[in-house]
Amino acid sequence: MNHDALASLLRCPICSSSMRYHSRVYSYCCNGPVLHTFRIRSEIPDLVCAEPQGRQKKVDRAFSWVAGQRYERIATGATAFDRFIVRLAYGTTRFIPLLFEFLESVAEDCKPGFFLDIPSGTGVFTAGQYSLQPNLDFIVADYNRAMLASALEKIQAEEFGNVMLVRADACNLPFAPESFTGVLTMKGLACFPDKKKALDEFVRVLKFGGKLAGCFYIKSERLLSDFFLGHFASWIGWYSPPFLTEEEFENELKSRGIGRIVTRKLGAMLFFSGRKIADTEVGEKSLCESGND
Repeated sequence: MNHDALASLLRCPICSSSMRYHSRVYSYCCNGPVLHTFRIRSEIPDLVCAEPQGRQKKVDRAFSWVAGQRYERIATGATAFDRFIVRLAYGTTRFIPLLFEFLESVAEDCKPGFFLDIPSGTGVFTAGQYSLQPNLDFIVADYNRAMLASALEKIQAEEFGNVMLVRADACNLPFAPESFTGVLTMKGLACFPDKKKALDEFVRVLKFGGKLAGCFYIKSERLLSDFFLGHFASWIGWYSPPFLTEEEFENELKSRGIGRIVTRKLGAMLFFSGRKIADTEVGEKSLCESGND
């Protein structure tokens, strides 16, 4: 791991000061008036400033329970029973092959630089693509330690030189504004207890012109999905209400300066992408719309 490169991106999640890597204590420390230190645990920098509480604790515990091969079997529809669960949840399994190709399609449309993959999960859908994008340096982030440990095994096995793993809170990202040319969030948005705050953070760390893309469960597309995911899966902790409709989600993106939005629905799963638009582009668009009235 290139600790100096990672440190150049980091901002203290407590005081927002710049950070530096201290090799002697195997930690990242901030440069603020009060020293905040974040240890590297099992080769993964832990940049979460507080242990989970409330809903976040329930979600973290639920994913720790399924982390590893159990999660990957369900997510990829490995067995007939797993495919039954996926169909029950989303109404189709047709989106699964797209998950393996999604990072490639997004990354190839981004300028060289740093790319954020959050939440990475076990890396089952994305790890195979990291080495195919030599122009990008991947920051692979998740809140759950067990998920990151599984992703680390895949990355170490392939000896990727352009990947750095970080434990981070999507609602309080430890990165400087406009750090990434692309942000990918696969199947995670519906799990976050505070989805709007997570979107705020994704847009904050995205460069102007950078791409935000992902996929997640949306409500009001399928009654059985709304019941299964909105009640049963939420009770377990795999998902966190309230959930968004497609229209509500697009409005959330637009309100944060994301334009050129493209969406595709497969059952109750929504794939999306958009670009962070500069204020000048927003102004030009408004003038064009006024001229068409």
